[in-house]
Amino acid sequence: MQNLHEGQDISLLSYSIDKARTVLSLFPPATVYDVFDNSSYSRNHFASLPDASDKLNHLDFSAASMRGFRSNSDGHVFWFSDFQKNQFAASDIELFPDKTQLHIIPVAAGGTSNIFVDTVYLEDAFIRKGAETMIHAVVYNTGSETAEDVPLKLIVNNEQVAAMSLDLPPKQATTATIKFRVGDNKTSRAAIVLEDYPVEFDNTYYFTLSASPGVRIAEISDGGDIDLKELYSKEPLFDYTRFTSGGVDYARVNAADVLILHGLKTISTGLATTAGNFVKDGGTLLVVPAATSEVQGYDELFRQITIAARTIGSTNKTKTELLPPAPDNPFFRGIFSEYDKKMQMPAAARTIQWARASDDILKYRGGTPFLSRFERGKGQVYLLASPLQEEYTSFVNHALLLPVLYKLAITGYKQEQPLAYTMSSGTVRMPVAQTIAGEGIYKLQKDSAVFIPEQQIRGGNLYFTVPPDLNEAGIYNLTLDDAPVGSVAFNYDNRESYLEQYTPDELRILIGKDKPNVHVYDYGDAFSVKNEFEKRYFGVKLWKYCLILCLVFLMAEIALIRFR
Repeated sequence: MQNLHEGQDISLLSYSIDKARTVLSLFPPATVYDVFDNSSYSRNHFASLPDASDKLNHLDFSAASMRGFRSNSDGHVFWFSDFQKNQFAASDIELFPDKTQLHIIPVAAGGTSNIFVDTVYLEDAFIRKGAETMIHAVVYNTGSETAEDVPLKLIVNNEQVAAMSLDLPPKQATTATIKFRVGDNKTSRAAIVLEDYPVEFDNTYYFTLSASPGVRIAEISDGGDIDLKELYSKEPLFDYTRFTSGGVDYARVNAADVLILHGLKTISTGLATTAGNFVKDGGTLLVVPAATSEVQGYDELFRQITIAARTIGSTNKTKTELLPPAPDNPFFRGIFSEYDKKMQMPAAARTIQWARASDDILKYRGGTPFLSRFERGKGQVYLLASPLQEEYTSFVNHALLLPVLYKLAITGYKQEQPLAYTMSSGTVRMPVAQTIAGEGIYKLQKDSAVFIPEQQIRGGNLYFTVPPDLNEAGIYNLTLDDAPVGSVAFNYDNRESYLEQYTPDELRILIGKDKPNVHVYDYGDAFSVKNEFEKRYFGVKLWKYCLILCLVFLMAEIALIRFR
């Protein structure tokens, strides 16, 4: 309702308030009024016209919806709205009983063009402290014309860190890419801000950012030519733990982000089941085969992770050269400073093979996959065709080995909290420190507003329901006994940003003809709710014409007497 009215330089809300005032004068002085907006359905009972008029004067914009509204009125209800197609449904009429005379009064907007930030997402879910991070902002133009040079800014901790101008084609989304750096491990309060008038409530998209904690890697290995722990331990981002096949701590394995099965000659049924469940729960699994033909348990492992793969023995150690990586493969984005399609590639023999994968990261020159990724439910699986031993592959001594292993581990990082939520998200999950049951109360705070949501702690996560009266976008502090423990960003539901509205004729068709108590009025400058309503319910008032006739006849009689 921030949109401008058709032909007038006032908002639809201001126009509706002016029209609503005409309703107040329709009824006798003893009339009792209820004035409702979407924010409140109580304490709006007024026994006098001045009090009801004063309530209209204090109406303001709000993000609240009509959820929770129920009418018990057996009188007249006047409903002023823009009746957006994304918001209004014929079922909304059921909020009013059949005994209610419902007067639907649509207000016409001057246009339906609007620009808003639809969503924001990171190029990579893993954010390194002090490193360059790439973020994408999806901006939508609902208008029928191109919007040129739309200013867009990135604000982090109240400081502008980036700015650009966008040309936005009509009725489609455009993705803006912004590079910046996250300073430390603390949560950063961020926002994408654009300029668009007159509908401004959705010009800002709030979100939170923080440097990612270390990636937890668990390796199960019985030894080999290459020490993966030494490679990963060079980078402080990785929290690396190694187990032998006979000494696995399954609790720590399940808590990891990445599980590596490296060169195991035997995979037990229990380990295969654990690996399958690990992937189902969202983990990343890397399988590096053993360098022997006497392997056991791999068929069960492939069955658990639902991949059509098989071991093919290791007697043939003939190596085949690999193809250079595809330059457009997102896995290698950020790895090469300059891409050289003639780069010298390693060679490798094969001990396992598989069918189609979600993504073939590296291939042999014949097109057979060497390293592939499989999406499996919430998790993913990486398969390597060759053991990481020199007699089987020169990959162990190649410059690609380290960046590939690092990138593979980083893609296994699970973002524990989304960048932002909408106020219609329902339930929010946040990782928090485990507390004793019943100890402490979590609150959401923004400026002077404080909300105590319905909450529960399960498995180290706080689950809370977005409070129904939380209707202002922004970043809220999450506190426990008034001590800050995190930040949560809430944005408006983007359905409200699509301004297309039903016309009066479309509303009549949508509502149907079987509701005689529902009356849809036309709009336009010549339209008067007062006149339409009086004609329908009070009849055509003839007393004015009678009085005029009386005066005419009186003057005629005076004239006859005077001049006869």
